[in-house]
Amino acid sequence: MSTKEEIESQIMDLWDEIFDLDDKSKEELEAKYAEWREVEPLLDEGIDELVIHIESMKGISDESMLVYKEVKEIKIRYKQQKDEIQAKIDALNKEKEKI
Repeated sequence: MSTKEEIESQIMDLWDEIFDLDDKSKEELEAKYAEWREVEPLLDEGIDELVIHIESMKGISDESMLVYKEVKEIKIRYKQQKDEIQAKIDALNKEKEKI
């Protein structure tokens, strides 16, 4: 059985992984948004407005839809990874409480 200090260290390591994922996600999305701006002039108005526009499916190019889908996949992938790490943190916190 681990000590509280060992569990707290593991939790801190997992939080570091989450922060690293946030940074990687941001970098990947910024690169994808730059690519998207080349094919979708509406991006200058803002990402949220464009997503609403795309989801209403009015006059969006195939290229823009492809990048939109890639952006969505990136967000889903990073969220799943962070959720998995958060579940580990929660389990460690429960273990720590038992000590």
